[in-house]
Amino acid sequence: EDTLRVKILVLGDSGVGKSSLVHLLTNHSELTNPAWTVGCSLQVGLHEYRSELTGQAERLFFLEFWDIGGYPMHKNSRGVFYHGVHGILLVHDLTNRKTELNLSRWLHESCLGADTPPVLVIGAKSDLCKADALAKRPNGGEAAARIGCPEILLSCVDTRSLSAGTTNAVKLDRFYDQVIEYRLRPRASTPPRVGQAISRPNRQQSKLLHGE
Repeated sequence: EDTLRVKILVLGDSGVGKSSLVHLLTNHSELTNPAWTVGCSLQVGLHEYRSELTGQAERLFFLEFWDIGGYPMHKNSRGVFYHGVHGILLVHDLTNRKTELNLSRWLHESCLGADTPPVLVIGAKSDLCKADALAKRPNGGEAAARIGCPEILLSCVDTRSLSAGTTNAVKLDRFYDQVIEYRLRPRASTPPRVGQAISRPNRQQSKLLHGE
């Protein structure tokens, strides 16, 4: 059934750890031999959707993680992967500030319409950062603040980064629920019922999408 699947783009510069992240999310283990992604790599995970209204588990959804290669030379061909997207993971390397600054460009490239799906920023390679540097990002970094979305910091070689009950795990589960809710709600192309508002991107996301 089509409604049981959601598509999540995994975007970011080459070498930031996207493939290792997707492996951690889908296999709950470290990727021992990561390789460069050329084009796109697809992996599937499962998530038990919980309604925000009832708090009760409702159904299982397949999460399709589309790990998009970050080589600049492939920019003109990546658009084929950007259709029918329900959520976006923006990944950067915590040891390389440039990769964080480039997240705005990735969001702009992938979201060509006015209806932006849920976004979560992930700062990878926290195991390579000094503790004082991580302490300066309690509420998210510059990119997350500018885009207007949450951020989690993790190490893709440490499964404890996403242990059940941790702040990271809670934020990730909430992101998955939002992605599913985005998938299930009526699209903007469908005339709204009387009294039904069409959701639009927040101000920060609108500025990014229009290159402001």
